Amino acid sequence: MNNKLLPHYTIEFDINQGDKPNFFKSIEFAFKQLHWDIISSSEDKIEGHTSLSLSSWGESITIKISDTKVTIESKCVGNQLFDWGKNKKNIESLLEQIKHYEQCAFEVGDIEVIETPKNNFDSISKKKSSFKDYLQVFIPTKDYFFTPILIFFNILVFVVMAIDGMNIISPASEDLVKWGANERSLTLNGELWRLFSCVFIHIGIIHLIMNLYALIFIGSILEPIIGKYKFIIGYLISGFIASTASLWWNTFSLSAGASGAIFGLFGIFLALLTTNYLDKTTRKSMLTYIFIYIGLNLMNGFQDGIDAAAHLGGLLSGFIFGYAFYYGLINKESQVINNWILSIISFLGIACSFLVLQKIPNPIQKYKNEYGQEINYFDVYEIKMKDFELNENLALEIQNKAGYSKEEMLHYIENHTLYYWTENLKIVKEIEKFSIPKETLERNEMIKKYVLLRLKQTKLIREKIKSESDKFDKSILETNQEIDNIIESIVN
Repeated sequence: MNNKLLPHYTIEFDINQGDKPNFFKSIEFAFKQLHWDIISSSEDKIEGHTSLSLSSWGESITIKISDTKVTIESKCVGNQLFDWGKNKKNIESLLEQIKHYEQCAFEVGDIEVIETPKNNFDSISKKKSSFKDYLQVFIPTKDYFFTPILIFFNILVFVVMAIDGMNIISPASEDLVKWGANERSLTLNGELWRLFSCVFIHIGIIHLIMNLYALIFIGSILEPIIGKYKFIIGYLISGFIASTASLWWNTFSLSAGASGAIFGLFGIFLALLTTNYLDKTTRKSMLTYIFIYIGLNLMNGFQDGIDAAAHLGGLLSGFIFGYAFYYGLINKESQVINNWILSIISFLGIACSFLVLQKIPNPIQKYKNEYGQEINYFDVYEIKMKDFELNENLALEIQNKAGYSKEEMLHYIENHTLYYWTENLKIVKEIEKFSIPKETLERNEMIKKYVLLRLKQTKLIREKIKSESDKFDKSILETNQEIDNIIESIVN
């Protein structure tokens, strides 16, 4: 897994011509002494991993050997910007064991140690991660094509938004909506393109930087493994599903950012790590990082302002895609199979999302023809609250019917008072599904309690009239007090 962003430490030195076989034995000895694992070995290259410990996180060790030159590289395999000296320490430990081997004259395991001419360690040249290495993550190559394009496009969109006047630290909601953020009342009512556009919109420069770092990390690892077309399809369809999940879960919020699509990529990689497609040592070391990253981000997603639904939707969809891609990877020679996999994933991902969209409450839909395309949840809320006020006034007219007979009063309660309070209960239950601010929904919940108390009050009065008894008086007084208390809470 060639991730150009990860920190590494490289050394080069000369060996005497003809010492190549003996040097191979010294490497095997060193790995055994350090309890490291060799995962592949050829005539001119050895690849392995350090062991997992508090000081070493399973770094990748690559040793290239020609007739006269040796190159040793230690590279991090987790999402680290800094290695805190681990890679340098790994190489120093390896060299120490190689030198120790050259001084030995006894048999170690199945390796027969013979006297080896001393290698020219004094000529070692060292190479650390350079700024040029980091710049490579922005340059498309054959096996790393769409990741830098996505990075560039996300940056470009953000720059254009900033030039247009958006605050780069804390953008206004109006600006985010203008540029394509995902918002329920707009997306469900004719602007489904927002399910895609929101993936490229970021809520401030910090949000952008965090997502781009995650994209660079997973993209530089995953795209060379699965190929550029699986990568971009996985990214876009996971992002689309993540946007749908956000819309389904959040009643009132703006959703934007690449994190849902990026979680989809992590889901794909996680699925591959549960198969035997990658070598066992790599799977073991990478699973640790992936679980930590996903776990921390999912827990962080339950904080206010973080779209946990999009994260989870992207992760689960990506995980499913990963197994489909695995089948394609083990059948690389069949272009037909791989094309079918991409087509089926694209179709099912979008089709399932549309089925979910149909299930999301959309009260605006039935008002569109009557009030026009520009109507939103706030407009509908005002309409419904006017209906509520009218029903309330009609229901409270019972207070002016003191002169009615018993039969007339019972008939009025059944067919008038209870009817209008029941209609108001329907209104507040409908408002519960509106994409409106949390404060308004909390107020609506209090109004709902008020309506339920009015229904309870009316039914108690009905029973009192029917029985012509005083036994309901206490309950009526208590209910009246509850109504007064909740009216005061709503007004204040």
